[in-house]
Amino acid sequence: MDLKPVADELYGLPPKDFTAARNAAAKQAGDKDLARAIQELRKPTVGAWAVNKLVRDAPEGLEEALGLSTAELTMRELGRKRKELMEALVYRTLELTGPLADDAVTQVRNTLTAAMADPESAEQVRAGHLTKGLEYSGFGFALPAPEPVPDGEDALARKRRERQERKRAEAQQALDEAEQALGEAQADQLAAQRAFDRAAERLEDAKRVTSAAEKARKAAERKLSDLN
Repeated sequence: MDLKPVADELYGLPPKDFTAARNAAAKQAGDKDLARAIQELRKPTVGAWAVNKLVRDAPEGLEEALGLSTAELTMRELGRKRKELMEALVYRTLELTGPLADDAVTQVRNTLTAAMADPESAEQVRAGHLTKGLEYSGFGFALPAPEPVPDGEDALARKRRERQERKRAEAQQALDEAEQALGEAQADQLAAQRAFDRAAERLEDAKRVTSAAEKARKAAERKLSDLN
């Protein structure tokens, strides 16, 4: 028995099942060092588990997102691709996991942001053994490809172009932040809608049980009345 297949199996489990399964695997290891290594595997947070599940159950779309960590794209292209993939992946994650708490959805978003920006983070996500969410510190981002420089550009024109590019980058960052906030709000709305739907189903079930009990009570009253 090797550690990797054990870890692969454990980190595909929901957090509530992790500890018992880990302890059982350690007992079955048959090797003291392997048992100790298994026992040292940390239980994942809900957000980390959600990303691990995405790696296992929806690798196609995720792999395109992870590729952005080394892609040579313009700032505009990077922003557009990050937006498209982020919303699709968060939605897909919620389809796989069901409703998640706000902090877990934030962990998923932060982890995906880090993985799309930093190759090392992308590799951690790709391994599928996350124990906690990743954070993007602002360094290690794949450098955008420079915009083409017009032939014969003089110093004044260059300064104007660079000023325009800075403004465009700032505007793109503001747009990305606004879209991330919108995505989080939409994820919250989706989770709330699912919770509402489940509550409505439970209410209908309770109404049916109540109606059946009321009919049974009336039938019992009639039978008792007939006997008097």
